[in-house]
Amino acid sequence: MHSMPVITTLRDWDFLLLKRYSPQYFKKEDECSLCTYGPCKIDEKRKGVCGIGLNAHLSRMSLFTAVTGAAGHASLAETITSELIEKFGSNYPLTLSNGEPVQTPLIRLICGFKPKVLSDMQIVTSYINREITSLLSVLNMGQEGDWMDFESKTLHAGMLDNLSLEVIDMSQIAAFQFPSNNPNTPIAEYGMRNAEFGSKKPSILCIGHNSITGIEIMQYLDENNLSEKIDLYGLCCMATDMSRTPKGGVKIAGNQRDQLKFIKSGIANVIVLDSQCVRTDILHHASKMGIPVIATNPESCLGLPDRTGDETEKIVDDLLSQREAGVLIFDKKKIAQVAAETSIRRKKIPNSKFQIPNYKIRVGRGAISDIEIKNVAPPIVMGEIPGIIGFLGCPNYSPHPDPLPQGERGDGLLEMARALIDRDYIVTSGGCTAIDLAEVDADGKSLYEETTGNFDAGGFTNLGSCVSASHLLGAAIKIASVMLHRQIDGNYKEIADYILNRVGVVIIIWGPMSQKAYATATGANRLGIPVIFGNKGERYGRMLEGNNSCGWEVTDMRNKREVFAGPTPAHLMTTADSPSEALALAAKLCMRSNDTSKGRQTKLKNYIELDKLFSGNSLPDDIHLFVRTKYDMPSEYKDSISHELEKRNWKPAWIPDPTLLPNKNELTLHLK
Repeated sequence: MHSMPVITTLRDWDFLLLKRYSPQYFKKEDECSLCTYGPCKIDEKRKGVCGIGLNAHLSRMSLFTAVTGAAGHASLAETITSELIEKFGSNYPLTLSNGEPVQTPLIRLICGFKPKVLSDMQIVTSYINREITSLLSVLNMGQEGDWMDFESKTLHAGMLDNLSLEVIDMSQIAAFQFPSNNPNTPIAEYGMRNAEFGSKKPSILCIGHNSITGIEIMQYLDENNLSEKIDLYGLCCMATDMSRTPKGGVKIAGNQRDQLKFIKSGIANVIVLDSQCVRTDILHHASKMGIPVIATNPESCLGLPDRTGDETEKIVDDLLSQREAGVLIFDKKKIAQVAAETSIRRKKIPNSKFQIPNYKIRVGRGAISDIEIKNVAPPIVMGEIPGIIGFLGCPNYSPHPDPLPQGERGDGLLEMARALIDRDYIVTSGGCTAIDLAEVDADGKSLYEETTGNFDAGGFTNLGSCVSASHLLGAAIKIASVMLHRQIDGNYKEIADYILNRVGVVIIIWGPMSQKAYATATGANRLGIPVIFGNKGERYGRMLEGNNSCGWEVTDMRNKREVFAGPTPAHLMTTADSPSEALALAAKLCMRSNDTSKGRQTKLKNYIELDKLFSGNSLPDDIHLFVRTKYDMPSEYKDSISHELEKRNWKPAWIPDPTLLPNKNELTLHLK
């Protein structure tokens, strides 16, 4: 067991994964200009002047993307913990509203301890920052030169990203008493339907990811009896998290994609920006509408003057006279004061022609409770619940002709979720994707209203903002812990091996956009969880895909023999061009080598029927790889499968007690 692993601690586990899931790079040549030797044209024959080959260069760029994304979440984790300690004190307990301690399975798994007070979170952020510094050093010219080691470090960056997500959400859950372990959070309306276009009521628009900024404004309005006099709107993750406060008070206007749409509507009197996923030209578009901007984060200053030390009245006067298009303020209380006063005193002319969509979303529920985990752990591991599917990520979709109905936006996102819920998968959502899944149907109901928020077969739950991806990963860790009967503290390899071989969890990031999404996905991969991107995921330049013909042996722990287990799961990171292809892939990637025959029957039935929707074939081309014995075959397809297996000279296979670890107690290093 290892607590706080450095960049080489889990290298042996990474190499086991990379041996099975070899990176697939989408470029056959590239130009490198990372040092003054360059630019160098690098391909399969030509190396860079520094000596780096094509695969090593492309894997270095994979690390560059992952560590950039991880740094975004790591910085937010550092900022939020520091600001919460300043606000509540270093000994503020990490407990829920009912007094129970917050659940931190990722922190326990990676760092080896359970944080009890806010200052404990700084132990974690210090570790993350040290490791990110090491990874940035690796990117320097004249460092690492092997593609497998670059890829191992990429997986490490992803793990650090995942850890940051849990630090952020568990800290704000405890400090602001957000829901957690609660499947019955309220339904909230969101979208432009909330906006009063004909009204001259003052309004503030918040955009970004640090919930503290928005919550400070909410509290200021409440304390000064302004909550009914000023509308507070939010976009992106800040809005999602602001909606989780006990009193509420924010109107969710949309997600990252809706920034320009809302600004051009003219509804906002003033715009408050935080960090991450903020359009870099937002000041330009706001200025065209005459809307003042308040930037609040050192990482997104937008060239604005720092007015933190100035009097509130003077700042407001300058914004209203348009002597300043925007200002930079770091003091949270002053941000709230300036935003409120500016919104009250500024006149606005809303654009009444703006289109008004209608959505209803279930407020983010936070972590999955231990009771829910204990109820679903056995049927998940046995395969009787066909799998857990998490819809996460950004709203960057690419419409594609498909037999599956595409819905109003043409992305098929809602239709995918419905298809999986109808087949009794456990479906979760988070981030901008959770907002897009809130679209209402012809009857005026959303999927959140039509389903329960339970983490159970056929359930559909919103975990929260993009940092809530940590709760899906945490659920997989806790399922492994329950079934393995082992502590999770510092036990990364054994837990990840168990998840890879036995826990049918798959993440779908249908609209990949940011480096953060890539980092989060890569961390899930290290934990043994496959990720399916929409086709824009190819622009990340690298996937981790298996080869059907080899590499699918596991050690059977009953007899210590190496046996063929089939491609289960077939990929760790891949893409799908259409919603129906993503559904077929999700069904396939939920299969695990430990499935019982009853569980495998259910999973194969889903795979056959969803693949037919995609390909039109009566059976998937690779069906023979997933039938181990005659008892695996679903009864309604037994004849056609038997005929196909006979053509391929199929032989029954042993169902193992599987592990990739060469020794149960002591993992030895597996090199290339």
